[in-house]
Amino acid sequence: MPGRHRDPRSMRAGRSLTVAVVLSLVLTALVGGGIALTRVDLPSIGGDAVTDLAAAPAAPKAAATPEPARIVSGVRLRPTPQALRRARMAARAERLASLPVTFVLATFNVLGSNHTAPGGDRRKFPPASARTPQAAALIRQHGVSVVGLQEVKPDQLTTLQRLTGFAAYPGFAFGSKETDNSILYDTSRFEFVSGTSFPVVFESRARPQTVLRLRDRATGREMYFVNMHVSAGHDARDTASRIAGHLTGAEQVNRLMATGLPVFLTGDMNDRAEFFCRVIPRTGMVAAVGGSTANGCAPPARMPVDWVVASPGVSFSDYWLDETPVNRRISDHFLVSARATVPPAAEADPTED
Repeated sequence: MPGRHRDPRSMRAGRSLTVAVVLSLVLTALVGGGIALTRVDLPSIGGDAVTDLAAAPAAPKAAATPEPARIVSGVRLRPTPQALRRARMAARAERLASLPVTFVLATFNVLGSNHTAPGGDRRKFPPASARTPQAAALIRQHGVSVVGLQEVKPDQLTTLQRLTGFAAYPGFAFGSKETDNSILYDTSRFEFVSGTSFPVVFESRARPQTVLRLRDRATGREMYFVNMHVSAGHDARDTASRIAGHLTGAEQVNRLMATGLPVFLTGDMNDRAEFFCRVIPRTGMVAAVGGSTANGCAPPARMPVDWVVASPGVSFSDYWLDETPVNRRISDHFLVSARATVPPAAEADPTED
């Protein structure tokens, strides 16, 4: 019986159909499992192209499962030691700024040692070596924290510092010939911030007048101290020099008050009512000895040429015009002191932010 022969083309077509059926089944399974196919290009098998499956409609996409929201556990962050320290310091500074500052301020022309040295014009006074320890004792007796000195010479300054334990500015910073207008201050109460000066003609020569900025150690409050000595005498030259010195001092005080810090002025002004009515109305300052400018210029009934005054807002009490130095020939000037009270910062400048 003759064998049967198959047409090779029909055999290839059968194989292609078989492959197509298998692929169709596989694709159906994949699509049913949620896998979307966009395009599959199959190589030709046996030279015949397999049906392009991209032409078949794509199965609808399954809804995407939303990604779970990120969950962050809440953690209480503890401040660092540095942050705690800064916060405590800021709170302390704010609390201290709300406190008033009270201290005793004085002015004292000590009568320079040159005046009582051989050939000096105060021959009836003891030498400075005998007078200066007594001056230091008076400063301690008044309980002074800051004192503006006039005419203090190097030998007197050194002794006063040693006996009081106070610091001095300018001291010898301007040279040994310019110690006259030094300010002494108690370093246990105040610390130095800065210092400078401005010139005033004193007896025909320009002399530096002291400006000192101190910080109260207890509260951190800062304030300015100005100490002056202007020309004496009543001839035309000295009178003009004295008036110019008063006006220059008033200008400097106004400039310092513009900083918002309290300003104190001490000195031998060699004038009484004239100084009061010339400087107090121009600056708005208050004098420890009293007086008023509310309805014109009304100076106090009794006043020396030695002044303690301060910027508005500062109040004074316990004014003490001590005549002991003159009576004991320690100096030819009184020692004047008063207790100054600086109000809290918010009260001192209500416009401050």
